[in-house]
Amino acid sequence: MSMNITRLTTYWTADEADAVISLLDELRDSLWTTYGEQIIELRRNAKAGGESDNNQADLPFDDNIDF
Repeated sequence: MSMNITRLTTYWTADEADAVISLLDELRDSLWTTYGEQIIELRRNAKAGGESDNNQADLPFDDNIDF
């Protein structure tokens, strides 16, 4: 498997940054309108199924804490 790299401009004018934010807002709203119920169900199933974030460390918390 090869790694793909996507490069983004890291400096925009205020107008360009505003246009990108507006585009992302419109995209999010459109996707939510179209797929919102399916996304909610997907997230519910993920929580119910015990799926976890693979990037989350699993730390043993078995220390006795005296109060």
